[in-house]
Amino acid sequence: MNFIIIFILTAIFQVFAPWWVIALIPFLVSSWRPSDARTAFLTGFAAIGVLWFSYGLYLHVNSEGSMSNRIAEIFSLPGGMVLLAVTTLVGGLVGGMAGLSGYFVRQLVEIKPETISARR
Repeated sequence: MNFIIIFILTAIFQVFAPWWVIALIPFLVSSWRPSDARTAFLTGFAAIGVLWFSYGLYLHVNSEGSMSNRIAEIFSLPGGMVLLAVTTLVGGLVGGMAGLSGYFVRQLVEIKPETISARR
């Protein structure tokens, strides 16, 4: 469920907000809806990675590769598909690290029952 929430909210907010919203949404969702650390990272990574891959592939196909190939030349990459893979990896890592950070912030702030009984 977190994957769908991150995917849809990020797709909507990327139209209006700056690119770094890909870090904000997984952070907020992972801190709001708890899971374990591994799941928080993988969910953020997969949601942002799939989103950026699908949008990048759409742009690549729509322009018949001319736009992505030109951008790949700027970065000295062999082609547009390599650029798409690099973009997917970078976006996925940002989303994954943001999701993991949200999980750790929740763990830091959350008050555990055994902590309360130990304080008395």
